[in-house]
Amino acid sequence: MVLNVNAATIGASAATEGGISAEIAAATAAAAAALTAVMPMGADLDSIEFAAALNAAGATYIGTAGEHLANRGMFAGSQNMAAATYTVTDAINNTALAL
Repeated sequence: MVLNVNAATIGASAATEGGISAEIAAATAAAAAALTAVMPMGADLDSIEFAAALNAAGATYIGTAGEHLANRGMFAGSQNMAAATYTVTDAINNTALAL
């Protein structure tokens, strides 16, 4: 099986994933206060419980966004490792062919 892998393209894809991860992190950090600091509209029990539910939903969103961010970061790291592995493998194979 012959694989034609362009390590530079894989590296560019990894850089794109890293950029997207940074954007997600910035957007999540910017929205965190608005998502988790909801104040009750009144002193009644319904307002307090509704604010608590909104804060819980915001915290859940932040947790999910953090998990997504971590997954994208690991994917970018895997792409970088793949690019390096293909580059080294090609160098080894080319050296073996030159002998």
